[in-house]
Amino acid sequence: MKYLISPSADEALQALNESLSSIRRRMVTIVGCCKVDYTGRAKSFLDYGDRLVIVKADGTVMVHGNEKREPVNWQPPGTSVRYTVEEGLIIEARRASPPETMRIHFKSIQALSIFTLNDGAEINIVGEEADIVDKIESDPSIIEEGLRVVRREKATSSGFIDLLCEDRNGVTVIVEVKRTSISPNAVYQMEAYLADFKKKNDKAIVRGILCAPRVSEMARTLIAEKGLEYRQIGYEFELKDKKQASLDSFK
Repeated sequence: MKYLISPSADEALQALNESLSSIRRRMVTIVGCCKVDYTGRAKSFLDYGDRLVIVKADGTVMVHGNEKREPVNWQPPGTSVRYTVEEGLIIEARRASPPETMRIHFKSIQALSIFTLNDGAEINIVGEEADIVDKIESDPSIIEEGLRVVRREKATSSGFIDLLCEDRNGVTVIVEVKRTSISPNAVYQMEAYLADFKKKNDKAIVRGILCAPRVSEMARTLIAEKGLEYRQIGYEFELKDKKQASLDSFK
C-alpha cells in the first residue's frame, strides 16, 4: 500500500502512473480540493470543493461530497482513466459508448492512497421480497387460514402480481409483498391489479392483501378507504452460517 500526505501534483502523478503500469490494477482514493467537468448525454459543472475521489480497479470513478450516500458524479466500470498534470492533478475518465468524459482537476491534495483489495467473496443476501414470497407460497396459512396459492408472478396490464390466491370460499385474492413498508404507491399498485381483474368481469369479487413489516399512516388510510387488507409480517431470515433465526412471526 502507498499512502501520501499532501503530495504535490507531480508526486501524485508519479505514484498514480506506477499503479496503472502494475500487472494488477489497484484501488485509488484521493482527498482534496477539486472541480468536476462532465460532458456526455448532458453537461454539468461542479466548482471547487473538498471531496473524496475513488478510482476502482475496474475503472469505476466516484466523486463524493461530505454528505449523502450517492456520489455527486461518477463513471461506471470499464471507464478509461488517465492521469496528467496541468496546474494541478487531472483525472480524466472517458467512455466511448455512450461518449462521456468526466474531468476532475485538483487544486490541492490532502491525502492519496493506492492499494490492492483481495476480495473474492460473494455477498449472501437473504430477506429480499422474493424470499418472503417463497415463505408465503410454501405456507399460505401464515397470511390466512384456508388460503391457497394459484399462481406466482401473474402477469397483468399493470405489472406482475406476487401471488394470485383463492381463499377458503373460492374468492380470488391478490397478495402483494413489500420488504420494508407499505407506501401509498403500493396501495395504488394493488388498486390497479384489482381493476385489471375486474375489466374481464366487473361483478367479480377480488380481495387485495398487502403484506409488509410496516405501513405508513397515509397508506393505512388508503387501504381502509379502498376496501383492501393489510397483514403485518415480522421476519428474520437465516443465512447459511445459521447466525440468524428463520421467519417466525406473521400477524
